[in-house]
Amino acid sequence: MSTSPQPVSQRPDIEVLSDTGAGRTFITIVDEQKYLPFATAVAGKLAVRARSILLMSPAVNVSSWDGLSHLFSEKLAELGIRQASLVGMGAGATLVQNVALNQPKLVRSLAIVDSSSRPHPTRWDRCIDWLEEHLPFGLPLRLGTKGFNVKAYLHRLRCPVLVIATGKASSFIQEEVRGMNLRAPTAWRVFVGGTDEEQIAQLSDTLLSFQDTPAKCPQKNQKGA
Repeated sequence: MSTSPQPVSQRPDIEVLSDTGAGRTFITIVDEQKYLPFATAVAGKLAVRARSILLMSPAVNVSSWDGLSHLFSEKLAELGIRQASLVGMGAGATLVQNVALNQPKLVRSLAIVDSSSRPHPTRWDRCIDWLEEHLPFGLPLRLGTKGFNVKAYLHRLRCPVLVIATGKASSFIQEEVRGMNLRAPTAWRVFVGGTDEEQIAQLSDTLLSFQDTPAKCPQKNQKGA
């Protein structure tokens, strides 16, 4: 008796939504629909003065971040990227942070927008994070976890880092942005507010002007920025 073949599960992929412009390369990646219109508009403005690539990732979470990080690296190789400025919005920042840590020569600068230190943290995650912050010597409560938390690695970043909070950011995200700015030795913090159109213009201009920051030996983090 013959049986029907089992369906083959499709491998997740990171989709190239646009690749326009010429010059220095910006790569913007998102994993949430709510940031897609914002990212699309920003990528379009960047394309006026640079090569601008917009990528859409499947949802980045505690179980998918590692595999998607490898897919992101593969996608950059497919696109022939030798060096780029990476922009991660929301949990998409997890993927650009991984590349900056593991392939530093590939990253000219790094911008993370409305990002938390771990992708899509639950209330329990936030509670444990708070406890770990306040325990003596930072005693960890998650020994053996496969989850991602960039706080433990921010001191290793050497490229210029821009941590950005927009008007879409919750108070929790704004606090996370402040914390990441303090931990990364070469980071600057920026807030962009106003209408969506004003935020898009501010963010695009800020990302372009940030390229004037030296990629090697950037100035020490300005804590008051």
